[in-house]
Amino acid sequence: MKRSIFNQDITSIPMYTLSLFLFIALPSETSSFIGKQDTTRIAHLVEIAQQKHKERLPDSAEYYFKQAGNLANQLNSESGKLLFAGNYSVFLYDQVRFDEAMEYAQLALTISLRLNNRPKAAAAYNNIALQHQAKGQLKEAANNLISALEISNEIKDPTHRDLSDRRKYLNNLSSLFLDLHDLDKGLQYAWQSFEIARQLKDTISMGNSLVNVMVAEAMAGKLTDAVRHGKQYLSIGRSYGDLQMEIKALNNLADVYRMQQHYPLALETFSKALAITPKSMPGNEVYTLSGMSRVFKEMGNTQAAKEYFEKAHKLAVTELATPQLVDLYKDGADINEALGDYKQALDFHKKHAQLKDSLQSQETQKTIQELEVRYKTAQNRKQIVERDLKIVAQAAELDRKNKWFIIFLFSIFLLVFGAVAIRLLNRQKRKAQSTELQKKLIEAQLAGEERERERTAKELHDGVASILSAARLQINAMTEYTNTGAGFQDVSQLIEIAVREIRNISHNLAPEMILKEGLGYAIQSFCQRVNKPDFQMHCYVIGELPELNKSSQLTIYRVVQECVTNVMKHAQATEGIVQLVEEQGRLMITIEDNGKGFDTKLLWTSGIGFHNLNTRIKSLQGNLDIRSCIGKGTSVFIDIDCHAHTCLDKSMVEL
Repeated sequence: MKRSIFNQDITSIPMYTLSLFLFIALPSETSSFIGKQDTTRIAHLVEIAQQKHKERLPDSAEYYFKQAGNLANQLNSESGKLLFAGNYSVFLYDQVRFDEAMEYAQLALTISLRLNNRPKAAAAYNNIALQHQAKGQLKEAANNLISALEISNEIKDPTHRDLSDRRKYLNNLSSLFLDLHDLDKGLQYAWQSFEIARQLKDTISMGNSLVNVMVAEAMAGKLTDAVRHGKQYLSIGRSYGDLQMEIKALNNLADVYRMQQHYPLALETFSKALAITPKSMPGNEVYTLSGMSRVFKEMGNTQAAKEYFEKAHKLAVTELATPQLVDLYKDGADINEALGDYKQALDFHKKHAQLKDSLQSQETQKTIQELEVRYKTAQNRKQIVERDLKIVAQAAELDRKNKWFIIFLFSIFLLVFGAVAIRLLNRQKRKAQSTELQKKLIEAQLAGEERERERTAKELHDGVASILSAARLQINAMTEYTNTGAGFQDVSQLIEIAVREIRNISHNLAPEMILKEGLGYAIQSFCQRVNKPDFQMHCYVIGELPELNKSSQLTIYRVVQECVTNVMKHAQATEGIVQLVEEQGRLMITIEDNGKGFDTKLLWTSGIGFHNLNTRIKSLQGNLDIRSCIGKGTSVFIDIDCHAHTCLDKSMVEL
């Protein structure tokens, strides 16, 4: 069977069907482009060109198309350029000017994507697919056609025009599979196209879809069904006065009659098609002539077959698309072989084999099958979404029927939830208040202790230490005047020791050095004061300590002081280490000794000192870790977040 390349909305395969894509959504509804007066002028010129095209006046049609294109360029109107490019590519395709048609179809695609006009982009993809198929580039044709279908299926609420375009894309996909001789899929997509046309009540579109149905049936050997659908198509063409449709119907019916071996009827039907085919419709006559050639060949009249073949071959050079040449070359090879012209027959055999292999290669078929799977997958996803939306709609209807009951239940739930939430919030609030109160009590307790220590230190320093210093001076004076022996000197030394010890106690109780020299210096000074001949406490300050507020520095000092005091009282150590280092905003303090160690479990049962120590560290938002082993000393690790205790007067925010 032979296939037509025109009106490729309806494709077919061996017979003369519209085996090319019907050119997509033609911008026939020019009102969608009319927004300004200038665009209206472009649309008017395009309408005139389309009318001339229908009247089979190609020269006049091209003149008005070019006028529209020039005006769109002068006005730099994007919508005008899109209107012109889309329609002009259709015209060029009808004139079998595939390269030029491809150029303008690609221009239409570029503009539609730039304008984010998805329906027109789908139309442009379909037009590009049409040109590729005409050139025998089936993989490229399938890729662009699937893109058109994917965009079409993305439209949530398709209009009549959107559905009409989708029907064309499906019919063209049918044509593509018929080109590959995949009859099942060709028939499947043809019926899908027909069903959309039926839903739209579009009789002409139903006829265009029937062409591919007819071709698929004829190729599958269902000739009776093919004749029935062919007559339906012919009736539609004649009823609507569509000459192109009538010619295609006659050619396809004649080809089916040939396959049924009704040769006189086939020749009669071909003759009817030839009689009404005008010269202004290129591509139609060649199918009629090649069909008649095939009839004569099968009847055994090889000479007549050659005459019609040569006429068809002469036209085919300029009017046939690449896929349609396959069957023509096969006829040429058979006719010339029957006439004994083996050289010419071999030439046509080679052309036929080469072209058939390129069109129906395994790689091409595999690629197109993969593209179809991609399309079906996307379509299935859409169907799932639509099903889910339908379920949601049904659920919403059920919700409306039971809304008062649901509102009542929801209100009860809200009341219960609110009551529970309020109770939890109040409990959390009370807990936070209790924590805050406990923190303030601890701070007040620590502050009171510090004030009491400061007062005691002041009294010791200003009172007892002063009195002892005065007594030491009196004793020294008495020693000089009386020249009495060593007794007074011993007393003086004891008093000196007492004064020094009181001053140490005073400094420990109120470490003024923290306020003057900083935390690191104060702790180092404290460690030096506690050193004895039988005990050495080493202090290391690594790097520069962060600047903390005075209250935090004093608390840290007390923590270290208490840890060192515990070492001296209980550890029986000969050596200890205090280390302070700042790491990534945290102050790390380590106090270690080489004493006798102890069981750390006792800390949680009878450790009042540990409780006080832990309370101080918690007030600094720090962590305490004490590790000890009997006979192997003790290690205290303290980790404090410095950010919470940084001096406020030192902070700065940059916006």
